[in-house]
Amino acid sequence: MDWDSLDWADIFRRLVLFAFRRGQLRGAAGSLADAEDMAAEAIRRLLDSDYADWDAGREPDLLRYLGSTVNGLISNTSRAARLRVERSLSDPSILQSAERTMTSSAKNDEVEECQRARLLLDRRVADDELMRGLLALENEGITKPAMQATRLELAISVIYKARRRLTRLREAVRREVASEGSSGNGLDRGQNWTRS
Repeated sequence: MDWDSLDWADIFRRLVLFAFRRGQLRGAAGSLADAEDMAAEAIRRLLDSDYADWDAGREPDLLRYLGSTVNGLISNTSRAARLRVERSLSDPSILQSAERTMTSSAKNDEVEECQRARLLLDRRVADDELMRGLLALENEGITKPAMQATRLELAISVIYKARRRLTRLREAVRREVASEGSSGNGLDRGQNWTRS
């Protein structure tokens, strides 16, 4: 690809308008400056070797590829705005942190819940090779989508879609564990947990 032959001013202008409109459609209260930032970030990621390379064979339209990147950025921004900062269920530091800060009985309950949540998540992704791969990479500390795409040898757009699915699965597991926890005492929770 001859990058110098592209009309970057036109690409940037169109990408800014796209980012602004998509942000409005998703209910994000973003400004034109925010849209410019997202457009610039999408172009930076295209040119940055730390992110997955653009595969013109899979997505021949460069502007469409950049639009997909902007969609991912908007989605991440929207998610961060409406949800508290969350950490992956598969992050081992959560369990370690819980063990250090809790009393022994509360610690046991929390450890049980974390283990239960991980078991439920593992069951939900058992038949999905991509989800299992993403979880394995997260366990190794590889959480950047570009690095995940490189390691799994997939397009970054596939990774972003998979990460959104994984987020939905995690939320479903959280709701399930929370509903089990509110159903009564530990004995009741344990009996509920034996169901799949």
